[in-house]
Amino acid sequence: MRHARKSLCAAVLLAIAGTASAGDIDVMTQNQYVGTDLIGLVTEPDFNAAVIFALQTRAASLPGERAKALARLIQKRGPALVGLQEAYKFTCIELPLPGQRPPNPGDGFGCDNPSIAGAFTDHLQDTLDALGGRYTAAATVVDLNLPDGLVLPDDSPLPVTPPGIPITIDGMTIFLGVIDRDVILARSDVQAAPTPFAAAYCPTQDAGDGCNFARQGTASAVVTVLIEGNEVPVRVYFTRGFVGVDAVVNGMPYRFVNTHLETRLEGLGPEARSYQSAQAYELRNVLSQFPLAPGQRLLLVGDMNSDPRDPVYPAPPGYEFLGQPPYQQFVAAGFTDAWTMQPPSPKGQGAPLSSFTCCQSEDLSNFKSDLYERVDLIFSKTKPRKVPDAQRLGILVGDKTLPKAFGLWPSDHASVAARIQY
Repeated sequence: MRHARKSLCAAVLLAIAGTASAGDIDVMTQNQYVGTDLIGLVTEPDFNAAVIFALQTRAASLPGERAKALARLIQKRGPALVGLQEAYKFTCIELPLPGQRPPNPGDGFGCDNPSIAGAFTDHLQDTLDALGGRYTAAATVVDLNLPDGLVLPDDSPLPVTPPGIPITIDGMTIFLGVIDRDVILARSDVQAAPTPFAAAYCPTQDAGDGCNFARQGTASAVVTVLIEGNEVPVRVYFTRGFVGVDAVVNGMPYRFVNTHLETRLEGLGPEARSYQSAQAYELRNVLSQFPLAPGQRLLLVGDMNSDPRDPVYPAPPGYEFLGQPPYQQFVAAGFTDAWTMQPPSPKGQGAPLSSFTCCQSEDLSNFKSDLYERVDLIFSKTKPRKVPDAQRLGILVGDKTLPKAFGLWPSDHASVAARIQY
């Protein structure tokens, strides 16, 4: 009887999959969460100690296990296209400077220090491995790449840019590599190729398949690192970007764009929101100027760091867009928020603000989901005929890492998926 039930369920799922019409597409956005606060490091007086603490925090967030949990959400839903944000890769190299102890792999020191060793994972590769070939990375934009983003002064003790951020731990210097990417995953049966934004709009950048915004939030900061006993000022650049693919799903052409806009930078005052507003304005212009193919529909997803309730702020005359939050900008440009088109329900789950997507506690250990704003969004430039199914994923206790009910949330954000019909 049990086998019969399984066969019936499989048949039902296959039947449902087979009923997808030419005007149907299922898409998803997922912020994978780095597991620690990186931007906050630049204001710490003891940068070395702060980085070690950040690595410990990331390691404690179990990034490898969380990537598997996030992949399960994708696999269970099976969307045609997925926008990933914060797909981080952390690496560590032991390259002692003169006078320091030589490395001894596996000795529990330096990169192998058990308090930080778990931080050195690749969220993207772990996700693809967990998906077992069902999805491919169709397009990638690099938002942060250290050490490429490091700029040392002319009188630096090191003759060349180091292979990472130099940090002292256990009496040796280790070099940290950090890469942040926004990625688009395509299901293996979906034809998808990178939209040539890079060649047309950012030919001088080396950001992969996409572009970095001209207007950057934190832009850059100078931090002090210890090299051969000397305090050396090092400038670190932070960026945000966007990336797209041109895809064919159920025989219909789509342009699917993924982005991660700057945070509100609330600690810097209301005017700091102008960074994310400028990025949204830039993206709106790029998307409007880059022609679509006949019949092609445009979808924009991502962590916009903007809630529909965000207020408008005063801005200089002629630059009013700097005070207009990203959500309002996209709606004003004719984009439809897919979440708002769900069928109404008695519990109000289809209401625009009833289902928040951010944020769990920073250490992901809160027992019950504690989301308070809706910033992970799916927009369609063509108004859909209807959105019969839109859901938040990764918000149930059963979605946590092991042990069941006592593990960590897969991310501090919920994943959001929507089935859209045109």
